[in-house]
Amino acid sequence: MSQEIKNVIVIGASGNLGPYLVDELVNSKFAVSVLTRATSNSAFHENVKVFRTDYSKSSLLEALQGQDVVVSAIATFSTQQQKTIVDAAVKAGIKRFIPSEYGVDTSLPQIPKILPPAQPKVDTVEYLKTKEKSGMSWTGICVGAWFDWVLEIGNGLMGFDIHTHTVTIFNSGDQPYEATNLRQIGRAVVSTLLHLQETENKYIYVNSFTVTQNRVLAALENATQKKWVVKKDTVERLAASGIEKINDGDVSVGTVDVITAAIYGHGAVNNFGEKIEKWNRILGLPDEDLDTVVRGLVEKARA
Repeated sequence: MSQEIKNVIVIGASGNLGPYLVDELVNSKFAVSVLTRATSNSAFHENVKVFRTDYSKSSLLEALQGQDVVVSAIATFSTQQQKTIVDAAVKAGIKRFIPSEYGVDTSLPQIPKILPPAQPKVDTVEYLKTKEKSGMSWTGICVGAWFDWVLEIGNGLMGFDIHTHTVTIFNSGDQPYEATNLRQIGRAVVSTLLHLQETENKYIYVNSFTVTQNRVLAALENATQKKWVVKKDTVERLAASGIEKINDGDVSVGTVDVITAAIYGHGAVNNFGEKIEKWNRILGLPDEDLDTVVRGLVEKARA
């Protein structure tokens, strides 16, 4: 472990990704704290220190004192809250800030048009860039789709329903896209902190595998020993529908639609190419096998 980094505080530790981040950090012998709302009843890992906050500047500063790193996993689109945390982090002398990215490549110029709800992510990184001279660096971690989480949720999320054996295939279904399991994201965060110089003030790109919908469907049919019901749609229609829903005030459903369209190729924001091989190698992330992962998820769904 780098001698520079010891104390890490995770914000949003009770969300979908947060527990995996905390677990990997604890297993890697960092001194881990979590920041949660004063009203939260969430339980946390026994080896972490819990700071409860109302997210006021004073309570944030108190929690961040003595920390080396902030790892944010807060709700994706809460820009202003992250800016407040960034300000407190600078005052507290934080060395590295990892914002709540963990998705498609938000560094690309087409993001505001393709994925309007991701604008807060862009804004947060732009704000972090203004703080570089203060001595606080940042790393944005792009991972594509949350593979295991999406399949476990089912209910047609991103087209797949592992419980009813139905899938919506978008366009040809052969568009390559990046997908990462939640624990692999946790490993990537840990390894980022072990490679501070290489990951300083930049986006990095990791995954568990590059797949296509048709390849995932084949793995699912093999694991379930069933022929799935296949429906067809297009990312263009889904993206347009999502934007319309957002404009009409149905933000949550519209956001899922535009994210799904972006994951499956709309706007070319979720195929990282050679960057994946580079960063998986630098960070020493393990190779993961699609069929093995899918078999495990199917067995879990049957339990």
